[in-house]
Amino acid sequence: MSSLRSELLQLMAATPTVDCHAHTRSESEYYDQGPYDLFTLGSYFDREIGALSGQFPGRYYDREAPDEERWQHLKAIVDRCFNESYWRHNLVTYRDLFGFEGAELDDSNWQALNDSIRHRTADRSWYRDVTVNRANVRTQVKNIPWFEDWDPAYFTPILRMEPALEIYRPGPRRQLEERVNRGIHSLRDLREALTALVEEFAGRGAVGIKLAHAYRRTLESRPVAEVTAAMLLDRALRGEALPWAEARQLEDYVIFFLAGLCTDRDLIFDIHTGVQGNGCWIPDSNPLLLLNLIQAFPRTRFNLYHGGYPWSREIGMMAKHCSNVWLNMAWMYVIGMEVSRQSLSEWLDLAPGYRILGFGSDVGFPEFVYGHLVMARSCVADVLATKVERDFLSEAGARRLAVMLMHDNAAEFYRLEA
Repeated sequence: MSSLRSELLQLMAATPTVDCHAHTRSESEYYDQGPYDLFTLGSYFDREIGALSGQFPGRYYDREAPDEERWQHLKAIVDRCFNESYWRHNLVTYRDLFGFEGAELDDSNWQALNDSIRHRTADRSWYRDVTVNRANVRTQVKNIPWFEDWDPAYFTPILRMEPALEIYRPGPRRQLEERVNRGIHSLRDLREALTALVEEFAGRGAVGIKLAHAYRRTLESRPVAEVTAAMLLDRALRGEALPWAEARQLEDYVIFFLAGLCTDRDLIFDIHTGVQGNGCWIPDSNPLLLLNLIQAFPRTRFNLYHGGYPWSREIGMMAKHCSNVWLNMAWMYVIGMEVSRQSLSEWLDLAPGYRILGFGSDVGFPEFVYGHLVMARSCVADVLATKVERDFLSEAGARRLAVMLMHDNAAEFYRLEA
């Protein structure tokens, strides 16, 4: 098992990885805002800083304060949360990319790490070196907010569409009208405007659309009659504020319309499920709430994020029984390595292997893409080696799955070869 695990790790390191969910800042933005240090190069551990201090990290640290004072603030949080996967993500990144050698970050070594981060992030070749040479990432499937651009050298775009759900509000509606250069005076106008927007981005390389509406409402949506949606939109266009129950009906109509648009244009429909940010109402993101939508559009390819955690077993059964559901492990290994191992192990027993997307970084800095990828490869190697030892998977099957999970499944799903 140990020998096979090592072989699988080497195989995955040599395999160009497709990052199936990214928020990584562009190379130009990275250098415009850098160089960085221990307190500004951050990832999901920043959420623990916010949760325990009650302040955003930027305000908690105070950029004008001496580094020693900022370190004391960080140390106080780390002392409480050093066991969390969010923090271990940082340590993996520090060790591999910045020469950090300690078992833990403490008073004796934080300054050297801080200096190393400042030095390396100022190097104009660093961003590409980390992304291409060290992480061996082929492309990152990046969430693109309405009307923003991306660098095709690094990113494959997915268009974020949450503003489309709030089209009953004047702000999002005017944004859409200006972008597609047409007025929205009816439900037909709205459908044509949304279609024009999606087709524009698809024509520029977008492979799908994304909704993360579970951060503010339930994932459950129901079919809404066209006459009802038209009446509701007409009231909104006249300036009437819709009560939430009626606004939700209009949102549901748009969700179903977008799912159909994905079918018609052969685009992927990405949906955030599972883990929420602090303070969110977690049950709203249960992937089982999507079954109405998934069954209504059997030819739409649904890409469900974050393993549906904590409903990972349920989402595995969805992929087993719904041939249009893909399981995306974005964010999973940072949430919890053991959670990821358990989920992946169960899915490999339940679902077709080609519908598991094995890695999505879901971070803002290339350094943390790398750190997350190290964690992902470790978990995948653990699971596959154990499957060979205990669950009758062949060694050849394990090798094949390692490449599928890190590259081949995503290359086929996003049609990268085309």
